[in-house]
Amino acid sequence: MNWRALFKPSAKISVFSLLVLGILVGVVGFFGTQTALHMTSTDEFCMTCHSNHSLKDEVMASAHGNNKQGIVVQCQQCHIPQEPFAYLKKKIIVSKDALTFMMIDGFNTQAWLDANRKEQADKARDFLRSIDSSTCQNCHKRIYDNQPDTMSKKAVRMHKNNAKKAPEKRKTCIDCHRGVAHPYPKEEAEGEKGESEAEG
Repeated sequence: MNWRALFKPSAKISVFSLLVLGILVGVVGFFGTQTALHMTSTDEFCMTCHSNHSLKDEVMASAHGNNKQGIVVQCQQCHIPQEPFAYLKKKIIVSKDALTFMMIDGFNTQAWLDANRKEQADKARDFLRSIDSSTCQNCHKRIYDNQPDTMSKKAVRMHKNNAKKAPEKRKTCIDCHRGVAHPYPKEEAEGEKGESEAEG
């Protein structure tokens, strides 16, 4: 390799200068992207499209917002996977929601949410199933081993029995814990309960 060529002018600028410029652009681009990702993952950002929905009030009235520990779960902790690749993939997919906000008439109204809650709940349920409820387990880490004393004996037994099942037959968190942050459509919940009892 001709090391002198590295500092030698190439047309108008040296290769070394181009390399430094490239690194600077890369660093700025990386941190700029990280900043944008985090800014669009805040509750405040989410509420720009959901300001007239009851979603925030529902969380605050649930155990995820109203508890003895004073912990308030953020939107992104449940709705966006925290694993790097899955996080980026989900952010790209939901970027279309900005178009939804602009194109659907009456989207940011409680009437729209009430009319479409079942469909939205099904989408959230299916998404959580697809990631094995990893967003739940990022916080609830002691569901299979070393369970806390506050977990009932029945819950301990059910979680242990579930863990013993083959992966394809194992239930994920959302299958049993529906409606823990937002009200789950009653008719849908009752229908799935009946199906589960029939299978049992």
